[in-house]
Amino acid sequence: MADLILHHYEMSPFSEKVRLIFGLKGLPWRSVIAPAVMPKPELVPLTGGYRRIPVLQIGADIYCDTNLIAAELERRHPEPSLFPQGGAGQSAILTAWSETQLFWPIARYVAALNADELGADFFADRAAMRGQPAPTDLAPVKASASRNLPSLRPMIAWVEDMLSDGRRFLLGEKAGLADFGVYHALWFLNALPRKSQELLAPYERLMAWMLRISEIGHGSPSDMSAAEALQAAKAAEPETPADSEPMDGLAPGDRVAVGPDDYARDMVAGQIVRITGETISIARRDDLVGDVVVHFPRLGYQVKTT
Repeated sequence: MADLILHHYEMSPFSEKVRLIFGLKGLPWRSVIAPAVMPKPELVPLTGGYRRIPVLQIGADIYCDTNLIAAELERRHPEPSLFPQGGAGQSAILTAWSETQLFWPIARYVAALNADELGADFFADRAAMRGQPAPTDLAPVKASASRNLPSLRPMIAWVEDMLSDGRRFLLGEKAGLADFGVYHALWFLNALPRKSQELLAPYERLMAWMLRISEIGHGSPSDMSAAEALQAAKAAEPETPADSEPMDGLAPGDRVAVGPDDYARDMVAGQIVRITGETISIARRDDLVGDVVVHFPRLGYQVKTT
C-alpha cells in the first residue's frame, strides 16, 4: 500500500486536525513540510494550483480539504472509527460551526497577537488569498485582537457547556471527528509564541478535554522531503475510479476547473474522472509528477466547465 503523505506545516490548525486522525487510528505516515505562504513550488505540481494546507497524497491521488481527507482515511482505515457514537451528521455540523464561526475569530485574534512574529509576508499572503491588498502597516492588524474577543468568549463557554454532564468527549465516551473538528480551532490559541491560555483557563472541563485530545498523539510520522513526494507521485498511477454517473449537468470526461468558493479561490483545471453528490475527482498531468487525480469535496467548492 502506498504511503500516506501529509503536506503540512507545524502551526497549521487544519493540519493538527488530520495529525490527530492519524493518532486515533494509529497510522504511520510521511511528513512533508510545506511553506506557510506562497510560492509553493513543490506542492502546486501535485495539486494543480490548490494552495491550502494540508494536502494528503497517496501515490498519485491527491486529496484536498480536511473533511475529504478525513472521509478518505475513514474509508481506507475504518477502525477505530471517527464516528464511535454512530452517524456522521452531528460531527459534520459541529465541524462546520467550528471551521467558520469559531475558527475565524480565533485566527484573527491569534494572528493579531503574533503580528510581529508572523511578519509582513504572512499578512500579505493571507490578504492575497482573499483578493485584498497587502497591509502597509501592522498596527491595524494588531489592534484587531480586541475586536475579536467578544465573539470568542461565548463560544468557548458553549464548548465547556457541552461537557457539563461529565462526558469525556463531545459526543460521548470516545473521541471522534467532532472532537478534532472543534479542538483544532481552540488548539490554535496556543500554537504560536504569544499564547492565549488565559482565555481557556477558567474552563476546567474544556481544559481536561483538550488534554485528553492531545494525549491521542499523531500516530507514527516520519520525515519525507518534498522532492521525494514528487517522485512518489511520478512512480505511481492514480487508482481506478469507481463507477460514476452524470450529476448536476456534469459527467466523467468533462473538462472543468474546481476551487474553493470562499477564499484562496485558485482553480484546478482537469478532466472529471468521477463525480458524486459528495466528491469530484479530476485528472491532470504535470511534467514533474506525470498523471495525477486531484480529489475535492463538493461542499464548499465551485465547479466551472472549461
